[in-house]
Amino acid sequence: MKNTQGTSNLNSDKVTYDMKKIILVIFIAALLLRIIFIIGVGAVVKSPNLKEDCEYGVIARTLIKGEGYSVPILEISGWSEPKKETYNYRPTADQLPFYPLVLAMVYSISSNPLSFWIVIFLQAIISALTCIVIYLIALKMFHRKAAMIAGIISVIYPSFILNTARIVPETFFTFWLSLTVLHLLLLRDVPSLKNQLISGVLLGITLLNSNVIVPVIPFIGIWLFLLAGTWKERVKKALLVIAAAFVIVSPWVIRNYIVFKEFPLMKTTSGVNLWLGNNPRATGTFFLPSGELMDSILPEAWYKGLALSETEQDKILYDEAMVYVKENPLHYARLFLKRLYYFTWFPPDNLLSKEGRLYKKLFKIPYGFILMSSAIGITLFLKRNSRDTFLLCAIILSVVVLYSFFIVGHARYRLPIEPYLIVFSAYAICVILDKIPVHY
Repeated sequence: MKNTQGTSNLNSDKVTYDMKKIILVIFIAALLLRIIFIIGVGAVVKSPNLKEDCEYGVIARTLIKGEGYSVPILEISGWSEPKKETYNYRPTADQLPFYPLVLAMVYSISSNPLSFWIVIFLQAIISALTCIVIYLIALKMFHRKAAMIAGIISVIYPSFILNTARIVPETFFTFWLSLTVLHLLLLRDVPSLKNQLISGVLLGITLLNSNVIVPVIPFIGIWLFLLAGTWKERVKKALLVIAAAFVIVSPWVIRNYIVFKEFPLMKTTSGVNLWLGNNPRATGTFFLPSGELMDSILPEAWYKGLALSETEQDKILYDEAMVYVKENPLHYARLFLKRLYYFTWFPPDNLLSKEGRLYKKLFKIPYGFILMSSAIGITLFLKRNSRDTFLLCAIILSVVVLYSFFIVGHARYRLPIEPYLIVFSAYAICVILDKIPVHY
């Protein structure tokens, strides 16, 4: 197979007419599939869970009320009693700001069910654009044949389609992360100041979607240092990209320092997530073996902490979880390996919600194919281009390992790394197809 990576397949200044047609076809096909699915789900599925916007919507509505980036203070009459929202609010950093701000902008237009449809149609557009970005990443990494396969897989990939119809941030996060990767590859070929700044800005926007890619930043720095140029040029390049990203996230970090007196702070959920994944009854997921939610065994101290700030409340569980981890290192090691397996594949059915079990039945075959073929693709391409393989694998492994340290939640948490599995899967398919003899 002829590898044309780094050649004229994709030029930052000129896109060929044929490629424009391919991009347009990918976008239209992806958007139509997602719209058909959304309309079908709206007509057939009447589950109220589908339209739940969880904590993201709570923050959005609080912003619209003029209460700032806050959540209602919960009131409990007893440890086992249901929590009730009050009319008092406390500042929050429970969620990164990008998605709640998007919801707030849409909800401010309309408070009726129309707002739900606006959000999911917007997500359908973002998901369709992500398919184009995946196509372009594969084009930059490999060649047109692999790019076409990656684009087709992205258009029909069930997980991408499903998550457009849910009020969750992963569709946006996946888009911004993939766009960051694409611009890093553009920066590789054209190391201009403009491309360095754009890459940094995109990385910053991605961080405002989710902080799970924070561990990726050092690896991006290493990858940038491996690019062509003098030692001084490479250092400047890496520092500029990371500095531009920090400028984008700095308003959020500064706000959190002013509110919570902690620096640097992106989210206030590390303690609760660490405890949920590491306690005497932990399974590595959000569920107990009985099927009950892990939340049902949160200690009383957590509920008493509702009277405190979010950081103070979160620290209660962080300290308790760290004590448990230090006193039970073998149990923690077993849980880590379980979570690694659960995140890479799926947890057993008794540790999944009803929706999660359905997801597993529907998607384990397509996901399993992508997972296995991507492993082949990584192995094959590693020999040709270890540097760029390092970048994508660093993103995949950083996210997998981070969740393995804490807790494995919903299958959608895996969505942001699936574009890179698809890219390597497409490469493996190309290699296999090229080895099949063609008889005329």
